[in-house]
Amino acid sequence: MSLPSISIINFSRRLQDRDVQDAVRSVNRQVMEDFIPIWGNGRILRLHAPSADPEDLSSLTEEAVRGESAIYLVDEATLPGALGYHDLNTRDMPVGFVFVLNPNDWTVTLSHEVLELIIDPTVNIFVPGPDPRDPRNTVLHTYEVCDAVERTSYAIDGIRVSNFLTPSYFTVGEAIGTRNDYLGVGVRSFGVTRGSHIAFFDLATNRFETVLGQQAPQVRALARKAELYEYPKPARPSEMTLQSVLEDYHKKPHPQGMGLVQMEGITRTGRYGAAAQHMQVKRERGGGA
Repeated sequence: MSLPSISIINFSRRLQDRDVQDAVRSVNRQVMEDFIPIWGNGRILRLHAPSADPEDLSSLTEEAVRGESAIYLVDEATLPGALGYHDLNTRDMPVGFVFVLNPNDWTVTLSHEVLELIIDPTVNIFVPGPDPRDPRNTVLHTYEVCDAVERTSYAIDGIRVSNFLTPSYFTVGEAIGTRNDYLGVGVRSFGVTRGSHIAFFDLATNRFETVLGQQAPQVRALARKAELYEYPKPARPSEMTLQSVLEDYHKKPHPQGMGLVQMEGITRTGRYGAAAQHMQVKRERGGGA
């Protein structure tokens, strides 16, 4: 099967390329064996070696990234270099960032970012559904396939990868015989597992909201399964910190026709928030949602 590719670029000082290659193999197996049969859509990961020093922007080259999209493995200190590399080499192609705060705890995040990039590479798709705070209200949910179950994961060849949602999650109601996530931990349609989060645009208030899951499944068997697969999600720098980095990047001059002018957030949550802000401005100007 011929698939578009995602270049995995290791800018982290904490990871050896051989460890990244092991993770790439496991996530590729997840995409081919678990994800594509359910979603009918996929990409293949390839480890790409950058020829630049991420801490020295003057060393960045014009070598093109060999893929249709890219995910950067970065320490917080190397993020500005990764932005510069993306600027010079991949321009406005779909891109994601994985923050390596612990060399033993990052592969779930890599899997998470890969699966969500596959389904919504431009980070601007919203799906109408019930408000988790008030089912009588309709909101626009982000089209994210891991967030609602991000605290659950499983192993492939000894490498932990993220649980993910199925298409039935994004439909109202609970059809008999279907499951809303790959592991079957009992998340309800447009719901969220304990410790995970979902984000949505509230049409009633013109605000982008985030809700953290607080409750375990009511069915005892599902509660035990959720506990079995539960895995703490690695932390990352705050949205405020990352937004400040991006604003500093935008202030710098860029060659004509280059620069990440369409990138308004470093994390997917930040980019969805920016898309929601555009909808809000459009509505306030009388242009509809």
